[in-house]
Amino acid sequence: MLFTELPPLARLEAAREAGFAGIEWLWPYDLDPRAIRREAQAHGLELVQMNSPAGDREAGELGFAAVPGCEARFQDSIRAALEFMREAGCSQLHVVAGRPPQDAKASEVQATYVRNLQWAADLTAVPGLRLVIEPLNTRDVPGYALTTLAHAADVLREVARPNVGLQFDVYHAQIMGGDLTFRLRQYAPLIRHVQISGVPHRNEPDRGEVSFPHLLRTLAEIGYDRWISAEYRPTGSTREGLGWMQAVKPYL
Repeated sequence: MLFTELPPLARLEAAREAGFAGIEWLWPYDLDPRAIRREAQAHGLELVQMNSPAGDREAGELGFAAVPGCEARFQDSIRAALEFMREAGCSQLHVVAGRPPQDAKASEVQATYVRNLQWAADLTAVPGLRLVIEPLNTRDVPGYALTTLAHAADVLREVARPNVGLQFDVYHAQIMGGDLTFRLRQYAPLIRHVQISGVPHRNEPDRGEVSFPHLLRTLAEIGYDRWISAEYRPTGSTREGLGWMQAVKPYL
């Protein structure tokens, strides 16, 4: 989402020059994973996270984890993701839940989701490899199987695997109820990854209705010491909007 004015692999050097220490790539599957690894290593970057394959996004697919009847496609997608991660040097996978059929029973969707995540967690139960799930808001992603932090906490409780955690996206969480300070504290033990952006326009994180300094202080107070990902759409060029990074330095 950042540096999209540049060719894909050129974005890594731009990220390093801008002061980032790691990168997150939503769906890198059309690229050579070994080329990503070489570029990341050349610029001292860590490939922190990527998404599991979405399927046919033009047809509305967004993963298969919570889609009854798609278990085989889910397993194939996870195996493909793990192979890509191995070659690219990535350590964390966001497992996208998908859009179940509208007539699917909620209990069946939940059971499918939990079973699939348990299968994926057991397949990836090696040191340094992690899975996360992320609630997405109903305005931007209608029909998605996971929309609230409370539901994510229930899923994680049922999955009961230490290598599966919560991705807390400030943008989605604010739209789906807000109360960010309380909920960061409430779900702190589950949080493995944080994404930031401005709300409501998903632009630079120091713009809009969420107090960016307060958010950073809260993350520090709950002892969060993992990655914070800048997942936003720049208002202009990426470089012109990076002034917000100065506010991050006291918390590093």
